[in-house]
Amino acid sequence: MVSHDAPASLALQPLRIPAGWAIGWNSLYANLRADRGAFGGSSLFNATHAARRFYIDVAFRPEFDPAGRFHLAVDYQPWPRTARGARRSDVPLRFDGDAETVHQGETASFDELVDMLEAWLARCAGWTREGN
Repeated sequence: MVSHDAPASLALQPLRIPAGWAIGWNSLYANLRADRGAFGGSSLFNATHAARRFYIDVAFRPEFDPAGRFHLAVDYQPWPRTARGARRSDVPLRFDGDAETVHQGETASFDELVDMLEAWLARCAGWTREGN
């Protein structure tokens, strides 16, 4: 019998990801089950949308605990500004102390996590947080 957690049987969860996102890493495997303590690591998924200046991170805490929960955080990094208040596009995107957490959510359900993640990926791909 093959274990469902064996590396050969792992399949990434299909996700609907709009254009513009850069995926840093994705270890959301569709057949791993949280109730068996299968999730661990400080971050399971992260993505950055540089043009919209959003960062999404998914973690599972406590690690490898069957009673743990998925945590989703959405951060926004404001545009750096000139002394006159205009956007500076010449500065590389870095998430720093000025970043704002615009959403935090948690769930024990993997299916609910996928729905929440896809909704925030879609929302942030078209969301303009601040004007010129």
